[in-house]
Amino acid sequence: MSKFVAESWLILLLGLVFAVLLAGAQTTLQPTIRVNQQKALNEAIGMVVPGTVKTEKLAVTGYDREVFKCLDGGGRLVGWAIDAVGMGFADQIRAVIGLSADAETITGLKVIDNVETPGLGNKIAAEPAEESDNVWADQYNGLSAGMETTVVKRAPTEGKNEVQAVTGATISSKAVTDLANKAIQRVRPELKKQKRPATAESR
Repeated sequence: MSKFVAESWLILLLGLVFAVLLAGAQTTLQPTIRVNQQKALNEAIGMVVPGTVKTEKLAVTGYDREVFKCLDGGGRLVGWAIDAVGMGFADQIRAVIGLSADAETITGLKVIDNVETPGLGNKIAAEPAEESDNVWADQYNGLSAGMETTVVKRAPTEGKNEVQAVTGATISSKAVTDLANKAIQRVRPELKKQKRPATAESR
């Protein structure tokens, strides 16, 4: 009995030590994590809204994620970037959606955070192996922002707002599409009201 009690205390002590070490590591690494997350966000904005040089945050009532006015070097509005999250197969998926200046067209979509199944669901965030390679998220480029996008298992029908699901990962594909649809539907009415960009601040 005494041996059991002694070993129990040892397990508790080890657990406490590991907890303190993990908390310390998280505190130490948090600034670096934030810098890396901001870098990934900035890079994604530049990818989904071509021509972006500067951004300015736009507050949208009832939307708790960030929305950005995307401006060129002369301060002209070139589009909008929406930070969006939604539940995937394994955990939350975070993506950045680009819209044209008139908020009529999706100019790009980039998944910047996910823990979907390696080799299947995580193809939603695949990078091109070569500059000329197409990736799954490229299917959103040029789709209408005024219509819901749907996921199909076959090749998309021309003229319809459709994207083909990743083979074997329909849930992940639908999760990205759902979060994009919801974010666009919530934010787009406010974007349509914008008449002119305000003074820009560098990202």
